[in-house]
Amino acid sequence: MRVLIAGSAGYYGSILYKYLTERDIDCVGIDKLPSKSISHSNNLICDLCDEVELNKVLLGMKFDVIINLASHIDFAVKNQNRLYVNNVLSAKNLMTISSKIGVSKYIFTSSNSIYLGNKSEYIRDEDIPIPLDEYGKSKLAIEKLLLSNKSLDVNILRCPNIIDAGRVGMLSILFELIHANATLWVIGEGNIRHQCLYAQDLNSAILSLLNYKGSTIHNIGSDCVPTFRDAFQSLIIKAGSKSKIRSLPGAIVIPVLKILYKLQISPLGPYQFRMLTQNFEFNLSKINKDLNWWPTKNNSETLALAYRYYLNHLSEIKYNKSANSAPVKMGVLRILRYFKW
Repeated sequence: MRVLIAGSAGYYGSILYKYLTERDIDCVGIDKLPSKSISHSNNLICDLCDEVELNKVLLGMKFDVIINLASHIDFAVKNQNRLYVNNVLSAKNLMTISSKIGVSKYIFTSSNSIYLGNKSEYIRDEDIPIPLDEYGKSKLAIEKLLLSNKSLDVNILRCPNIIDAGRVGMLSILFELIHANATLWVIGEGNIRHQCLYAQDLNSAILSLLNYKGSTIHNIGSDCVPTFRDAFQSLIIKAGSKSKIRSLPGAIVIPVLKILYKLQISPLGPYQFRMLTQNFEFNLSKINKDLNWWPTKNNSETLALAYRYYLNHLSEIKYNKSANSAPVKMGVLRILRYFKW
């Protein structure tokens, strides 16, 4: 089996490439940026939005499976409309060329952000997606596009935040505050639960799908989801930090954060607003049954892995090109590191 991983230079792309090649699966990565973890011969450089360039790079090669991880992320771009166009166009171009290079299976990592407008706190696979931001809208548009192609087995995994050693991104706000022994703020009592996903657990699900016959859609995530307060407290203890957890009223904080986001002086956007104020957890019974798949780590355990990596690579992560591997610009939120009581 030969696999083409699109978005291979990203945070999770590097993890998946290593995982599959260690299991003797022949993998080639393709991305507009070079990957530091993929050998030159298996590291294809191409703008996936450029169909002409993509044809020049891939025609004449043969693959059995495309795994599409490629995506622009909302907090890493200024033009949200362009984000939507780029995400959908890159997925479409890969689908169009799939038949020319022998591909019979297309695995796509979608997102829990397609449910941003769904008020249910425990979401089932059959629940109706209601995306609110351009990122979520692009993911849902890609799902519909792929499922309309009856010549491919299409396997869609709707993923929450994927966390492991090396994940930085938005987590850099939390990590910087803990590292500075600053106060951590939660909404209300901090009893909101927001499901994440251990990268190695996503790896095992994708491995199962490589030999799965037929098209599927599965929600995926961790189990035993802790509250924000419990997850933060666990990380504070493991980090040996002096940070304390304090409460703030959501009725005041969220409107202020929305204004700061519109003024482009805070990275927190619609996804984070829902995350902070409503429980967000997938029912995993379908993926448990279909793939005999079960998560192995919860949010607290994966946050500890990511924080340890953050501490050990502080001097270098600022140079990372992938949005999820580099710290976000905190903007006005940087003032929070000076609150210590």
